[in-house]
Amino acid sequence: MINIMYLVLTALLALNVSSEILNAFKTVNRSLESSNGQVNLSTETIMKSLEEKAADPSTAERATIWLNKAKQVTGTSKSLFARIESLKRRILELAGGNPNDPTVSFKEDNLDIVTKLMTGKDGEGRKLLAEMTKYQADIMAVDSSIANEFKNTPFIDVTNPPGRDGKTKEWDLSYFHMVPTVAGITILSKFQNDIKTAENKVVTYCHTKVGEVKIIFDSYAPIVGQSTGYLFPGQELEVTAGIGAYSKQSAPQISINGSSVPIGAEGFASSKFTVNGGVGEHTVPVRISYFDQLKNRQEVKEVSVKYTIGSPSGATVGLPEMNVLYIGWNNVIKVASNAGDEKTNVTISGGGGNLQKTGAGSYIATVTTPGDCNINVTVEGKTSSFKYRVRNIPDPVATVANYASNDNVPAAVIRNSGGVSAWVKDFPLDIKYAVTSYSITMDDENGDIREAACQGNTWCPAALSIIRGAAPGRMITIDNIRAVGPDGKSRKIPGLVYYIK
Repeated sequence: MINIMYLVLTALLALNVSSEILNAFKTVNRSLESSNGQVNLSTETIMKSLEEKAADPSTAERATIWLNKAKQVTGTSKSLFARIESLKRRILELAGGNPNDPTVSFKEDNLDIVTKLMTGKDGEGRKLLAEMTKYQADIMAVDSSIANEFKNTPFIDVTNPPGRDGKTKEWDLSYFHMVPTVAGITILSKFQNDIKTAENKVVTYCHTKVGEVKIIFDSYAPIVGQSTGYLFPGQELEVTAGIGAYSKQSAPQISINGSSVPIGAEGFASSKFTVNGGVGEHTVPVRISYFDQLKNRQEVKEVSVKYTIGSPSGATVGLPEMNVLYIGWNNVIKVASNAGDEKTNVTISGGGGNLQKTGAGSYIATVTTPGDCNINVTVEGKTSSFKYRVRNIPDPVATVANYASNDNVPAAVIRNSGGVSAWVKDFPLDIKYAVTSYSITMDDENGDIREAACQGNTWCPAALSIIRGAAPGRMITIDNIRAVGPDGKSRKIPGLVYYIK
């Protein structure tokens, strides 16, 4: 099992707690909990096989000995697993969540709850470390051959990672100080995963002391995990993949990121590679081909492993409205940094840009020149540049009563609409355009053309006179339409043709 937590904590310490980071933690936590379930099913299958062997007269004597030892292991593991689960429930409850209802939202980004509960001399963190250290000793004490078999295997990885300054802190501070609620839960899930993996390894060892497992697999599920969901350019990403409940006589074929990867001794294929590309979310495709014994045919499962590349300065820039800066528009920008707003310097370069700070982490960007610009964020001497396009505000389209050009429209609808309006079609920003002038023409029953030029967007008296005379079958044309947007530019926009019905 890869050491997920060190990399996750490194990412957390270097990055702000944005929604992307919280989502990355939730993704890792779901993967861990899913893996726990799959490993637990494997352990239960092996225990059932041991019980069957203990009931078989031909293997009863030896199987009973190792069944009892396996039960000691599962009992010790169950106790510590439940202890950690109780801590996860407490964190969730303190954050306003409901352990029995995952749909209830909670304070995912709160930095105080885990810190207060888990750190300090009276905190649960140091107690948990002592319990996990004792767990290793308790498992080793079950039998001398188990101790010898796993003498070089740390069942629970409690490595104390150094901080960014290279110094090692107290264990509880390294893991639980100032981490968001969802990260604290994920850390505890990682320890639970270590317990389930250790339990499975030792129970499997106990079974091998008796004989081979007799299993007919009735379900298959891919097991895929990654070392972390948030990385910096140049960092290493490790992806692990396997198929649950597979047989050595029917080993799966696994490819990660398009390359075939051999299966290791523990039934997993593992691939490491350096991540590249821009800041944001990326995916790694995983394909698993295996033989289904019950269906007697080859099956294929494909999954995508998601990860996010962060910025070297630990800052993120968000455009809540768009990923483009528009000329003549007050573009709202959000900037977040782990160092805090007071230590964050934000500038804009290119695009004739200007920044105005409106609050903590909030800015209004205005630009004047089409092309590209950079939002530059400097945090503690490190600068990250975020490139954005600079574009003109799109031209609007005209409409009367929300009817498109060439529609069949009753004359009363046109008359009661009040005039001509303009809007930007299929655009997420609420850009207002004002029609400043237009002309309207219609052919009458004598074949003569009636025409009126109007200022503003409402029907002028001459236009109303034309519309009142519109009988079914007549055609009204509205053209020479000019509109002004938030950039102050007057522009001519396409005209309208309506057929009176």
